[in-house]
Amino acid sequence: MELITLGAFVVMLMGCIVAGIPTIFALLAGLVLFCVYALVKGNTLGAVALMCWHGIKPICGILGMLLFIGMLTGVWRAAGVIPAIVYYAVPFITPSLFVVMTFLLNALVSVLTGTSFGTAATMGAICISLAGTMNVPLPVAGGAALSGAFFGDRWSPISTSALLVADITGTDFYANLKRMLHSAAIPFVLTCVVFLALGMLLPAGTGSAGIVALMGEVFDLNPIVLVPPIAVFVLALMRINILSVIAVGVVVAAPCCIFLQGMDAAEVVSTLIWGYTAPLSELSALSGGGMVSMVSSVEIVCITSAYAGVFAETDLLKGIEGVVSALATRLSSFATTLVIAAVASMISCNQTLAIMMTHQLSSKLNQSAADHALDIEDSVVLLAGLVPWSIAGGVPLASMGAPLSSMALGMFLYAVPLWRLVRGCRSRVAVQPVDPESSQRYERLKRFRKLTELIESEQTDEPVWDESASDKALLNEVRRAKLVDTANGRPADHASSTSSSKKPTR
Repeated sequence: MELITLGAFVVMLMGCIVAGIPTIFALLAGLVLFCVYALVKGNTLGAVALMCWHGIKPICGILGMLLFIGMLTGVWRAAGVIPAIVYYAVPFITPSLFVVMTFLLNALVSVLTGTSFGTAATMGAICISLAGTMNVPLPVAGGAALSGAFFGDRWSPISTSALLVADITGTDFYANLKRMLHSAAIPFVLTCVVFLALGMLLPAGTGSAGIVALMGEVFDLNPIVLVPPIAVFVLALMRINILSVIAVGVVVAAPCCIFLQGMDAAEVVSTLIWGYTAPLSELSALSGGGMVSMVSSVEIVCITSAYAGVFAETDLLKGIEGVVSALATRLSSFATTLVIAAVASMISCNQTLAIMMTHQLSSKLNQSAADHALDIEDSVVLLAGLVPWSIAGGVPLASMGAPLSSMALGMFLYAVPLWRLVRGCRSRVAVQPVDPESSQRYERLKRFRKLTELIESEQTDEPVWDESASDKALLNEVRRAKLVDTANGRPADHASSTSSSKKPTR
């Protein structure tokens, strides 16, 4: 029955996409379907409602943040923050640097706004327009813009997906950002190199600067309009509460709207709620933002969080969890998470549900909460943008006017998970034995690691480890502590494990 229920949900989701029906209706139908499944399994209506609430309750805090982010993106458009970035940066773009600068500019805007959708609709649309006038192939420009848009969607002090991942995994948001920066450093450089090479190889002409000049006429682009994003990043570096950071970004931008752009207080309030509307059709790419723009995101997060509550308290995913367990015995934690993320992205058709499903199915892998959060960020957050029928990648490309074939050149979205896989393979190769004696020692060490895992799973306190201990010392510690009961092969004295040495990361 579980497979039938999940299959029916996938069919409904695909049907809505093919028919052009908003996916929110498929998600609502899926919630009804999963609740009916829980009722059929013997749960009362009240118990099912409680399951949904248990899924929604942990993420209530992020719902307010989503609305604040909508206010921020709207007021920054009106204040001239986004136009100023375009105005000051575009004149320095030469034809050979156009592709790599498209990536970097979209990455910058996505870090400032925390959303791939908003970035694609502003900087992405502008870059694609310029690409058309410079004879740059649109799939190339679109791939660069998509890569940049997802850079900040994954890593930004105001990223909604990063906030969601930190919330559902119970990890520190700023610590996650630091770890994500480390795992993306090499992929970021490689992406820049690839796009730089493509820009030099492809023919390109000089583009029209008309749109840039028009921005200078419509907006007062005094450098002071860059104070709001600077304030946000300074506060983020100080690890101030993220909701306070976003609120400061809104408050600091409001005077720019009034004193530089000539708006009155009523117009600013309207922008915070309904978003910004560009005064000229030529600048329509700058329109958007406001709390209203985030309503659909709030709805999706609420519905998919309710899914998580039903999944956690029923056997709906039990069969899939068995497959995940089998994969985990053959693959690393990240590789297993990557497989789950790929499947979840293909069947969920949106990033939020894919994140929730990946978390639900990979949360029991043998890893810390921080590693689990990083694995989600380096897999499903990016892979969701590479599924042609998913709104995560399809909507940004459509809003910027780039073809779906641009996904094939979304280099950064491939580079991060591939780099993580390469790093994992290198780590495994490094510990392979090269002679019989090393092989025997390696097998004994693996045995010790299995024993410590059993001990840890049955203890409330984490054992005290000594990271500097050698493998030989670890094996000697096993003998001294008499952890192995030779009669049944089980740990004989769990309490003694607290004096064990730390398992080395080889």
